[in-house]
Amino acid sequence: MFVLFCLFVCASAGRFENVGEVMTGQPHEVPTNSTKVLAAARFAVVEFNRANTEDVFVYEIVNITSAKIQVVAGINYILEVRLGHTVCKESNKADSKPCDFQSKELQCNFIVTEVPWEDSRVLTQKKCHPHND
Repeated sequence: MFVLFCLFVCASAGRFENVGEVMTGQPHEVPTNSTKVLAAARFAVVEFNRANTEDVFVYEIVNITSAKIQVVAGINYILEVRLGHTVCKESNKADSKPCDFQSKELQCNFIVTEVPWEDSRVLTQKKCHPHND
């Protein structure tokens, strides 16, 4: 009888252990306006513009449509970001004035991997396609 009781308790505990918890490795939604999400998104766009050498005009964030984090050997920021093509050139961007947008927009999926204890941040994935309303 005691053995059956132990089996029942163990089986019941297994059903409730993950309620309200985030499992390591499992992505979960976070607010798109959180400070860390905004920093990761800005970093992704800077890296995207740096790699986009054939275009003299830079892209800027229109909005962040989705944000998730995933705790692995660091933190993955999994972002869906809509970018607007601006009339500012990279060389003119340093003056921090707002740039007007052109009509061209991209929908991008970025993954930024951050390892805080190593002071490391890398854009590990970027996939963009034209945004259609």
